Amino acid sequence: MPITTVGFAEDFSDFAPMAERAVSDDAAAMMRFRAGGGHLAGFVRLPFDVLAGRTVVFGRPDSFDLTVAAADFLLWIDGGGPEPARRDAHWLSALPPRAGWERVESVPDGVIRDLIRASSEVAQRASTRSEQESLLASTVLSASSASRTVEVPLGPLTALTRMGFLPRGTSVGVDVRGAWTRLAAKYGSTFVTRGATSPGVLGLPL
Repeated sequence: MPITTVGFAEDFSDFAPMAERAVSDDAAAMMRFRAGGGHLAGFVRLPFDVLAGRTVVFGRPDSFDLTVAAADFLLWIDGGGPEPARRDAHWLSALPPRAGWERVESVPDGVIRDLIRASSEVAQRASTRSEQESLLASTVLSASSASRTVEVPLGPLTALTRMGFLPRGTSVGVDVRGAWTRLAAKYGSTFVTRGATSPGVLGLPL
């Protein structure tokens, strides 16, 4: 099923900024779209086993799941390239659940930015790539409810600001379901599964 079978470029335009940021990290980045129930979700994989995604209302009845190259997607959205070819075999990891999330805590964006700022100062003093990777894997936030505590590493917090998901004056919901942790911001979410590690370094913007 080609992407043009399930929608026009304008149906996918809300995902262009996310694709641009993914390509800036990895020119070969993939983007996966999942539709159903009147909603369209788009996901990109970022360094350090962080998944970023957002969901928008989709005015078509179609249900589908397809993967394309983010760079090809951007050319198509801008009208400068052909329909992106499907690359489903290039996406091997699972997607997060659609529903059933438990909210553990809501954290003001100022707290998140302070954590990133402090970590950025530490990262600037890191002398090796492995030290930077260790920093991104380290726990910098503990979110708690009456029933549980969730430890959140720096990587997915940094990705929230890098992807432009977290406007000032808002908050981040720390949600869990099974092995998944979701950081839900106003314009999108980042996801990690507990125990996942892989190399890669994200920038530390505020």
